[in-house]
Amino acid sequence: MGDIFKNKFFIILLIVICILTLSTIILNLSGHGSVVTDIVNLILTPFQRFAVIIKESFSGFIGYFTEFNNMKEEIAELRDQLESAESQIQDAWKLQEENDMLYSFFELKKKHPNYKFQNAKITAQDSGNYLSGLNIDKGALHNLEKDMPVIASKKIDKDKYIYIIVGYVSEVGIMTSKAVPFIRTGTSMGAYIERTGETGIVEGEFELEKNGICRLAYLSKETVIEVGDKIFSSGNGNIYPEDLYIGEIIEVIADPLSHTLTGYIQPAVDFDELKDVMVVLEFERSFY
Repeated sequence: MGDIFKNKFFIILLIVICILTLSTIILNLSGHGSVVTDIVNLILTPFQRFAVIIKESFSGFIGYFTEFNNMKEEIAELRDQLESAESQIQDAWKLQEENDMLYSFFELKKKHPNYKFQNAKITAQDSGNYLSGLNIDKGALHNLEKDMPVIASKKIDKDKYIYIIVGYVSEVGIMTSKAVPFIRTGTSMGAYIERTGETGIVEGEFELEKNGICRLAYLSKETVIEVGDKIFSSGNGNIYPEDLYIGEIIEVIADPLSHTLTGYIQPAVDFDELKDVMVVLEFERSFY
Protein backbone atom coordinates (compact mmCIF):
# COMPACT_ATOMS: atom_id res chain seq x y z
CA MET A 1 0.00 0.00 0.00
CA GLY A 2 2.89 2.35 0.76
CA ASP A 3 4.34 1.72 -2.65
CA ILE A 4 1.26 3.27 -4.24
CA PHE A 5 1.73 6.58 -2.43
CA LYS A 6 5.37 6.59 -3.50
CA ASN A 7 4.26 6.54 -7.17
CA LYS A 8 4.58 10.12 -8.56
CA PHE A 9 1.84 9.65 -11.16
CA PHE A 10 -0.64 8.46 -8.58
CA ILE A 11 0.21 11.35 -6.28
CA ILE A 12 -0.25 13.90 -9.12
CA LEU A 13 -3.52 12.30 -10.17
CA LEU A 14 -4.76 12.36 -6.58
CA ILE A 15 -3.87 16.04 -6.23
CA VAL A 16 -5.69 16.89 -9.50
CA ILE A 17 -8.79 15.00 -8.36
CA CYS A 18 -8.73 16.79 -5.01
CA ILE A 19 -8.35 20.19 -6.65
CA LEU A 20 -11.19 19.50 -9.10
CA THR A 21 -13.40 18.24 -6.24
CA LEU A 22 -12.69 21.25 -4.02
CA SER A 23 -13.14 23.60 -6.97
CA THR A 24 -16.47 22.08 -7.76
CA ILE A 25 -17.66 22.36 -4.14
CA ILE A 26 -16.46 25.96 -3.79
CA LEU A 27 -18.03 26.99 -7.15
CA ASN A 28 -21.32 25.36 -6.24
CA LEU A 29 -21.34 27.01 -2.78
CA SER A 30 -20.57 30.37 -4.30
CA GLY A 31 -23.37 30.01 -6.89
CA HIS A 32 -21.13 29.29 -9.88
CA GLY A 33 -22.22 25.73 -10.49
CA SER A 34 -22.88 26.56 -14.14
CA VAL A 35 -19.16 27.00 -14.64
CA VAL A 36 -18.70 23.35 -13.87
CA THR A 37 -21.42 22.47 -16.33
CA ASP A 38 -19.80 24.67 -18.96
CA ILE A 39 -16.44 23.04 -18.40
CA VAL A 40 -17.98 19.60 -18.65
CA ASN A 41 -19.87 20.61 -21.77
CA LEU A 42 -16.70 22.09 -23.19
CA ILE A 43 -14.91 18.81 -22.64
CA LEU A 44 -17.77 16.59 -23.85
CA THR A 45 -18.93 18.63 -26.88
CA PRO A 46 -16.11 17.51 -29.23
CA PHE A 47 -16.81 13.90 -28.31
CA GLN A 48 -20.52 14.40 -28.85
CA ARG A 49 -19.90 15.94 -32.25
CA PHE A 50 -17.58 13.10 -33.13
CA ALA A 51 -20.25 10.62 -32.07
CA VAL A 52 -22.82 12.40 -34.26
CA ILE A 53 -20.44 12.34 -37.23
CA ILE A 54 -19.80 8.63 -36.69
CA LYS A 55 -23.55 7.98 -36.47
CA GLU A 56 -24.32 9.96 -39.63
CA SER A 57 -21.47 8.32 -41.50
CA PHE A 58 -22.64 4.88 -40.44
CA SER A 59 -26.22 5.72 -41.47
CA GLY A 60 -24.94 6.99 -44.82
CA PHE A 61 -22.86 3.82 -45.22
CA ILE A 62 -25.89 1.63 -44.53
CA GLY A 63 -28.00 3.81 -46.84
CA TYR A 64 -25.42 3.45 -49.62
CA PHE A 65 -25.59 -0.32 -49.48
CA THR A 66 -29.37 -0.24 -49.29
CA GLU A 67 -29.47 1.95 -52.41
CA PHE A 68 -26.85 -0.25 -54.05
CA ASN A 69 -28.97 -3.36 -53.45
CA ASN A 70 -32.02 -1.54 -54.84
CA MET A 71 -30.02 -0.61 -57.93
CA LYS A 72 -28.92 -4.23 -58.35
CA GLU A 73 -32.54 -5.35 -58.23
CA GLU A 74 -33.54 -2.69 -60.77
CA ILE A 75 -30.67 -3.69 -63.06
CA ALA A 76 -31.66 -7.36 -62.80
CA GLU A 77 -35.27 -6.43 -63.63
CA LEU A 78 -34.15 -4.32 -66.60
CA ARG A 79 -31.94 -7.17 -67.79
CA ASP A 80 -34.90 -9.56 -67.69
CA GLN A 81 -37.02 -7.04 -69.61
CA LEU A 82 -34.23 -6.61 -72.19
CA GLU A 83 -33.85 -10.38 -72.65
CA SER A 84 -37.62 -10.68 -73.05
CA ALA A 85 -37.63 -7.85 -75.62
CA GLU A 86 -34.72 -9.43 -77.52
CA SER A 87 -36.55 -12.76 -77.56
CA GLN A 88 -39.68 -11.06 -78.91
CA ILE A 89 -37.60 -9.29 -81.58
CA GLN A 90 -36.01 -12.60 -82.62
CA ASP A 91 -39.42 -14.25 -82.78
CA ALA A 92 -40.69 -11.33 -84.86
CA TRP A 93 -37.73 -11.64 -87.25
CA LYS A 94 -38.32 -15.39 -87.59
CA LEU A 95 -42.00 -14.77 -88.28
CA GLN A 96 -41.08 -12.07 -90.82
CA GLU A 97 -38.62 -14.40 -92.55
CA GLU A 98 -41.25 -17.12 -92.71
CA ASN A 99 -43.82 -14.69 -94.09
CA ASP A 100 -41.31 -13.47 -96.69
CA MET A 101 -40.59 -17.06 -97.63
CA LEU A 102 -44.26 -17.87 -98.07
CA TYR A 103 -44.87 -14.63 -99.96
CA SER A 104 -42.04 -15.41 -102.36
CA PHE A 105 -43.94 -18.52 -103.47
CA PHE A 106 -47.21 -16.69 -103.93
CA GLU A 107 -46.89 -16.47 -107.72
CA LEU A 108 -46.03 -20.16 -108.07
CA LYS A 109 -48.99 -21.12 -105.90
CA LYS A 110 -51.26 -18.80 -107.90
CA LYS A 111 -50.06 -20.38 -111.16
CA HIS A 112 -50.38 -23.92 -109.77
CA PRO A 113 -53.14 -23.90 -107.11
CA ASN A 114 -52.97 -27.70 -106.85
CA TYR A 115 -49.37 -27.58 -105.58
CA LYS A 116 -48.88 -28.17 -101.86
CA PHE A 117 -45.78 -26.91 -100.06
CA GLN A 118 -43.95 -27.26 -96.77
CA ASN A 119 -41.39 -24.60 -95.94
CA ALA A 120 -38.20 -25.73 -94.19
CA LYS A 121 -34.81 -24.49 -93.09
CA ILE A 122 -31.39 -25.91 -93.87
CA THR A 123 -29.89 -26.91 -90.52
CA ALA A 124 -26.60 -28.43 -91.71
CA GLN A 125 -24.67 -29.55 -94.75
CA ASP A 126 -22.80 -32.82 -95.13
CA SER A 127 -19.68 -31.68 -96.90
CA GLY A 128 -16.27 -33.00 -97.73
CA ASN A 129 -14.56 -32.52 -101.04
CA TYR A 130 -18.05 -31.95 -102.42
CA LEU A 131 -21.57 -31.33 -101.11
CA SER A 132 -23.23 -34.65 -100.35
CA GLY A 133 -26.43 -33.68 -98.55
CA LEU A 134 -28.58 -31.03 -96.91
CA ASN A 135 -30.25 -31.53 -93.54
CA ILE A 136 -33.64 -29.84 -93.17
CA ASP A 137 -35.83 -29.25 -90.11
CA LYS A 138 -38.99 -31.00 -91.33
CA GLY A 139 -39.85 -34.69 -91.47
CA ALA A 140 -42.62 -37.26 -91.54
CA LEU A 141 -44.69 -35.28 -89.04
CA HIS A 142 -44.82 -32.54 -91.68
CA ASN A 143 -45.93 -35.00 -94.42
CA LEU A 144 -42.53 -35.26 -96.08
CA GLU A 145 -41.75 -38.39 -98.08
CA LYS A 146 -38.80 -39.69 -100.07
CA ASP A 147 -38.24 -38.29 -103.58
CA MET A 148 -40.22 -35.10 -102.96
CA PRO A 149 -38.63 -32.15 -104.79
CA VAL A 150 -36.89 -29.43 -102.79
CA ILE A 151 -36.88 -25.97 -104.34
CA ALA A 152 -36.08 -22.37 -103.41
CA SER A 153 -37.03 -18.88 -104.53
CA LYS A 154 -34.68 -16.24 -105.87
CA LYS A 155 -35.58 -12.57 -106.23
CA ILE A 156 -34.89 -11.21 -109.70
CA ASP A 157 -36.74 -7.91 -109.37
CA LYS A 158 -38.48 -5.78 -106.73
CA ASP A 159 -41.44 -8.13 -106.28
CA LYS A 160 -40.61 -10.81 -108.81
CA TYR A 161 -39.17 -14.22 -108.02
CA ILE A 162 -37.85 -17.17 -109.95
CA TYR A 163 -38.16 -20.70 -108.61
CA ILE A 164 -35.05 -22.83 -108.64
CA ILE A 165 -34.31 -26.51 -108.11
CA VAL A 166 -32.29 -27.55 -105.05
CA GLY A 167 -32.65 -31.33 -105.03
CA TYR A 168 -34.94 -34.02 -103.65
CA VAL A 169 -35.69 -35.66 -100.30
CA SER A 170 -33.56 -38.77 -99.88
CA GLU A 171 -34.13 -39.69 -96.22
CA VAL A 172 -37.07 -38.93 -93.93
CA GLY A 173 -37.02 -38.88 -90.14
CA ILE A 174 -39.81 -37.98 -87.76
CA MET A 175 -38.79 -34.34 -87.34
CA THR A 176 -35.93 -33.93 -89.83
CA SER A 177 -34.96 -35.08 -93.30
CA LYS A 178 -32.05 -35.10 -95.70
CA ALA A 179 -32.06 -33.77 -99.25
CA VAL A 180 -29.70 -34.67 -102.09
CA PRO A 181 -28.54 -31.77 -104.32
CA PHE A 182 -29.56 -32.24 -107.95
CA ILE A 183 -25.91 -32.04 -109.05
CA ARG A 184 -25.03 -35.28 -107.24
CA THR A 185 -23.56 -38.08 -109.33
CA GLY A 186 -26.29 -40.41 -110.58
CA THR A 187 -29.12 -37.88 -110.46
CA SER A 188 -30.90 -36.76 -113.61
CA MET A 189 -33.95 -34.83 -114.82
CA GLY A 190 -35.55 -33.74 -118.05
CA ALA A 191 -34.78 -30.14 -119.07
CA TYR A 192 -35.22 -27.65 -121.87
CA ILE A 193 -33.40 -24.61 -123.19
CA GLU A 194 -35.58 -21.56 -122.55
CA ARG A 195 -34.49 -19.70 -125.68
CA THR A 196 -35.17 -22.52 -128.16
CA GLY A 197 -37.36 -25.01 -126.33
CA GLU A 198 -35.02 -27.88 -127.25
CA THR A 199 -34.75 -30.64 -124.67
CA GLY A 200 -32.06 -32.73 -123.06
CA ILE A 201 -31.13 -34.46 -119.81
CA VAL A 202 -29.47 -32.68 -116.87
CA GLU A 203 -27.28 -35.05 -114.90
CA GLY A 204 -24.67 -35.03 -112.19
CA GLU A 205 -21.19 -36.38 -112.72
CA PHE A 206 -18.46 -36.95 -110.14
CA GLU A 207 -15.79 -34.59 -111.46
CA LEU A 208 -18.34 -31.88 -112.22
CA GLU A 209 -19.99 -32.32 -108.83
CA LYS A 210 -16.71 -31.53 -107.07
CA ASN A 211 -16.70 -28.18 -108.90
CA GLY A 212 -20.34 -27.43 -108.09
CA ILE A 213 -21.66 -27.80 -111.65
CA CYS A 214 -23.56 -30.32 -113.78
CA ARG A 215 -24.22 -30.93 -117.46
CA LEU A 216 -26.98 -30.93 -120.05
CA ALA A 217 -26.28 -34.08 -122.06
CA TYR A 218 -27.60 -36.05 -125.03
CA LEU A 219 -28.04 -33.05 -127.30
CA SER A 220 -27.87 -33.68 -131.03
CA LYS A 221 -25.23 -31.79 -132.98
CA GLU A 222 -28.04 -29.75 -134.55
CA THR A 223 -29.15 -28.43 -131.17
CA VAL A 224 -29.00 -24.66 -130.95
CA ILE A 225 -27.33 -23.93 -127.62
CA GLU A 226 -25.05 -21.11 -126.52
CA VAL A 227 -23.20 -19.91 -123.46
CA GLY A 228 -25.67 -17.91 -121.36
CA ASP A 229 -28.71 -19.99 -122.27
CA LYS A 230 -31.01 -20.63 -119.31
CA ILE A 231 -32.08 -24.17 -118.54
CA PHE A 232 -35.41 -25.14 -116.96
CA SER A 233 -36.96 -28.44 -115.87
CA SER A 234 -39.26 -30.03 -118.43
CA GLY A 235 -41.25 -32.20 -116.00
CA ASN A 236 -39.89 -35.26 -117.79
CA GLY A 237 -39.52 -37.79 -114.98
CA ASN A 238 -41.18 -38.45 -111.66
CA ILE A 239 -39.47 -36.05 -109.25
CA TYR A 240 -39.45 -32.41 -110.40
CA PRO A 241 -42.31 -30.20 -111.63
CA GLU A 242 -41.86 -28.39 -114.92
CA ASP A 243 -40.60 -24.84 -115.48
CA LEU A 244 -38.27 -24.65 -112.50
CA TYR A 245 -34.99 -22.84 -113.14
CA ILE A 246 -31.93 -25.08 -113.10
CA GLY A 247 -29.08 -22.82 -114.16
CA GLU A 248 -27.13 -21.21 -116.97
CA ILE A 249 -24.91 -22.69 -119.67
CA ILE A 250 -21.26 -21.72 -119.08
CA GLU A 251 -19.63 -23.92 -121.73
CA VAL A 252 -20.62 -26.03 -124.76
CA ILE A 253 -18.47 -28.90 -126.00
CA ALA A 254 -19.03 -31.03 -129.13
CA ASP A 255 -18.14 -34.72 -129.19
CA PRO A 256 -17.01 -35.60 -132.75
CA LEU A 257 -17.27 -39.33 -132.11
CA SER A 258 -20.87 -39.41 -130.86
CA HIS A 259 -21.93 -36.34 -132.85
CA THR A 260 -23.53 -34.86 -129.74
CA LEU A 261 -23.22 -31.65 -127.76
CA THR A 262 -22.81 -31.25 -124.03
CA GLY A 263 -23.66 -28.04 -122.21
CA TYR A 264 -22.13 -27.40 -118.79
CA ILE A 265 -24.43 -25.71 -116.29
CA GLN A 266 -23.74 -23.34 -113.42
CA PRO A 267 -26.62 -24.04 -111.00
CA ALA A 268 -28.86 -21.12 -110.04
CA VAL A 269 -28.86 -22.22 -106.41
CA ASP A 270 -25.98 -21.18 -104.17
CA PHE A 271 -25.69 -24.16 -101.82
CA ASP A 272 -23.30 -22.32 -99.49
CA GLU A 273 -25.75 -19.47 -98.92
CA LEU A 274 -28.94 -21.53 -98.94
CA LYS A 275 -31.00 -21.19 -95.73
CA ASP A 276 -34.69 -21.57 -96.62
CA VAL A 277 -36.26 -24.11 -98.94
CA MET A 278 -39.70 -25.34 -99.90
CA VAL A 279 -40.58 -29.02 -100.19
CA VAL A 280 -43.23 -29.69 -102.82
CA LEU A 281 -45.62 -32.15 -101.20
CA GLU A 282 -47.97 -32.49 -104.15
CA PHE A 283 -47.97 -31.45 -107.80
CA GLU A 284 -49.14 -32.76 -111.17
CA ARG A 285 -46.41 -35.01 -112.45
CA SER A 286 -45.56 -35.23 -116.14
CA PHE A 287 -44.54 -38.57 -117.65
CA TYR A 288 -43.15 -39.05 -121.11
